[in-house]
Amino acid sequence: MPMPALMIVLTYVIGVILAVAAAVTWAVSPILYRVGATDSALDDLVSNSLGAFVLAIPFILLKPPLNGGAWLYGTLFAVLGPVFGTYVFLISLRHADVGMANVISYAYVVILPLLLIVVNPSYLTYVWPAILIMIGLYLIMGSGSGTPYGYFMALLSAILYAFSFLALYRAYDYSNPWGIIFIRGVMLMVGSLILKMVIEGVRFRLSGKVFLAGLISYGIGGPLYVLSVDYAGIAVPTLITALSPVITEALAIARLRERLNRRSALGFMVVIIGIVAASLIGVQI
Repeated sequence: MPMPALMIVLTYVIGVILAVAAAVTWAVSPILYRVGATDSALDDLVSNSLGAFVLAIPFILLKPPLNGGAWLYGTLFAVLGPVFGTYVFLISLRHADVGMANVISYAYVVILPLLLIVVNPSYLTYVWPAILIMIGLYLIMGSGSGTPYGYFMALLSAILYAFSFLALYRAYDYSNPWGIIFIRGVMLMVGSLILKMVIEGVRFRLSGKVFLAGLISYGIGGPLYVLSVDYAGIAVPTLITALSPVITEALAIARLRERLNRRSALGFMVVIIGIVAASLIGVQI
């Protein structure tokens, strides 16, 4: 294999590994959310965002490009998904079963490739692995009942996250990963504070455990995901993030020392097949 081709494959593999690492950090944080959540979803959002902000500030020392386009798309990336998408998802949990709401919120793995068709028709090939991943998530977590409003809010969260990742795709035209990570951390903090003050006022109650979750998921996992996109493109790393709830579910089963039922086992297999298929497609494009 010629050296340039080998380097391309190696770079892609590094991106996949970074995306898996991001999914692992995102999988750990829900445990901290459960034990550290306050009465206000917006207070928790602020605590979460503070973790990303603290770890993003040092990236300014790398002097990344911070032009108008970088701020525009970096802000859209931060605000559409982590701020509004997360807030809408938290609302959905109050009106729908947690498992189904979580499954629907990951519909962005299907929505994003459909949006990217406008950029390049080849992204259509990622839709069928994404659908496989959604089926697997449903088999693992889909249960319970809820209101149409709750499920609509979960779907809205998925749509907001899909457009957030599309903004990230555009942000690379104007900056590098370090600039995007810095802008994301700053605007995530600013957006969360504004949303909190507009809806609930200026009194804040920070949670140490949710702040720690923010450090892990937003502060570490977020930059890992941004870097993975730089190495492997936008489609495959985004699909790999669907591993996050799967890992969380596996940790919960291990902690409770439960055996996998057939439905969940099949779900795990289907998610893995979907992610492997998407990864193989990505290395060929």
